[in-house]
Amino acid sequence: MSKEPLLEITDLRLDFKHAGSDRMVEAVRGVDLRVFEGEILGLVGESGSGKSVTALSITGLLPKTASVKSGRIFFEGRDLLALPEEDLRKVRGSRISYVFQDPASSLNPVFTIGDQLMETVMLHQNAGKGDAFDIAAGSLKDVGMPSPKEQMYAYPHQLSGGMRQRVMIAMAIACRPKLLIADEPTTALDVTVQAQILELLSELKEELSLTVILITHDLSIVSQVAEKTAVMQQGRIVEYGDTEMVYRKPSHPYTKKLIDCIPKIGGR
Repeated sequence: MSKEPLLEITDLRLDFKHAGSDRMVEAVRGVDLRVFEGEILGLVGESGSGKSVTALSITGLLPKTASVKSGRIFFEGRDLLALPEEDLRKVRGSRISYVFQDPASSLNPVFTIGDQLMETVMLHQNAGKGDAFDIAAGSLKDVGMPSPKEQMYAYPHQLSGGMRQRVMIAMAIACRPKLLIADEPTTALDVTVQAQILELLSELKEELSLTVILITHDLSIVSQVAEKTAVMQQGRIVEYGDTEMVYRKPSHPYTKKLIDCIPKIGGR
């Protein structure tokens, strides 16, 4: 008997209101997607393919110009699109967490990273300051931050780009969510730090029994860590399957083009 998916998206359709008019632009066109517990799913596509807005619809963080035309998003047996905002807020951050692309713009420069981590813990776990400090410092340790208790007093500008991204991941896992959505988490980082962040996501998946959706435009990143890959083009899933099979024997021309874009050693 096949196991049930942790997350299942069915016939998701999203429109965006065109700037300066009442015209609607279709951004997501009937997406069907299943994510199973304990796996990393790579969601791949170029900018504008609809991958980020699909992920934002899961957490109810769509911009005001977006509207859901149809579809259902089941997570742990509940349709997230049908939940009242108060109930969805409880899911967001505690059961589903989001790591955005640019930690520099996501972290508040005037507060220490400890204050920002503790705020998340106190909001979702009803913890006091003392417990929140210990949980936050423990999350920094989980993501490999050196001297985590001392780093609690650091400001974002005092950390490197890679360390800031680790802070964002620590914030996302502090409440031990079931699903982590990482939206282009390595884009602004150099190649060495990219590899460290990808390795960290793989380690956290095993240690914390996380399920991860990794959003990227780079198929080579997905090939390193993801068990399953879904390829998006123009608001549709055009290919889905085991990453190795998608990488070795792509069936859709768009996937083949993405693979051809990966630099080859010895190539021009």
